[in-house]
Amino acid sequence: MATIRDVAKLAGVSTTTVSHVLNKTRFVSAEGKAKVEDAVMQLNYVPNTVARSLKGGSSRVLGMLVTDSNNPFYADLIQWVDQVAYRHGYNLILCNTQGNIERAKDYMSMLSQRRVDGMLMMSSDARQLPVSSYGTMPMVMMDSGPDRAGYDRILDDSEQGGYMATKYLLQAGHRCIGLLAGPLEKSNSQNRIAGYRRAMAEAYVEVDESWIQSGEFTYEGGVTAMTELLKQQKKVTSIFASNDLMAMGAIRVAGEHGLIVPKDLSVIGYDDIPGAKYFNPPLTTMRQPLELMAEQAIAMLLARMETPESEGQRTLLTPTLITRDSVAVNLA
Repeated sequence: MATIRDVAKLAGVSTTTVSHVLNKTRFVSAEGKAKVEDAVMQLNYVPNTVARSLKGGSSRVLGMLVTDSNNPFYADLIQWVDQVAYRHGYNLILCNTQGNIERAKDYMSMLSQRRVDGMLMMSSDARQLPVSSYGTMPMVMMDSGPDRAGYDRILDDSEQGGYMATKYLLQAGHRCIGLLAGPLEKSNSQNRIAGYRRAMAEAYVEVDESWIQSGEFTYEGGVTAMTELLKQQKKVTSIFASNDLMAMGAIRVAGEHGLIVPKDLSVIGYDDIPGAKYFNPPLTTMRQPLELMAEQAIAMLLARMETPESEGQRTLLTPTLITRDSVAVNLA
């Protein structure tokens, strides 16, 4: 494996000059830079980022923890984060905790040992670890996290999103509105429930508690919650599902019970995953601004890396209503 000394020897320059070219830390003449770059290509030289970070420099690597990279929402967001990080000259190490606290703990330790420059966290599993587990690594929480110095948060405004989704159904003439909530221990689930309740209260519609059923943020979670909802005595004419996967699972169950969407049952989802517009019927949903979320998360993390002791910042991003074909006006 080639070393920096091999590059310097082939280019006919000092190792210091090679270092300045690679790290862009000082001006090097165009001729000297070209020699170094040619030598790097000929030798297929790869800088040792860990060794560089041990000397107090930057590894140019960011870590990202997510709960489930197979979820289309996370997969889409990861692509945006990777693009933005790359544009800023950083590589991304992705860690999928898969709902396992021990995996989250191991990944936190690994990222610290790899001396990544900072970390983006979108993992409820990692947030269950003691704050002391995070160490001093610059970090941005991309859904929720502790309010303290050194931990910035960029959040979907789930309460407002739940309010907007429910209000849209109310404006379409629906009064019996079911809510398929995510896991009740998760803050975004509780926030969407709060938005649902606010819209219903504002319209002077009493909520039947049996209309609120919860499940995982998955197809199966939607099936489970919808199955329970259909068992209730007081029937609904529309449903707000807390994510698109749940909405799709619910529509399948509705079809098995002879209900046609949106003729018999209107459905609105949340996230606007790539498959939402291709579903049958195309799904009305709340779109999270993933590109903006990625841009602002990376910007916050880079700022945190520059000023690690500053107060934690909190940014809320408002979702957008995307109307398609899964909601109909209720004429009853």
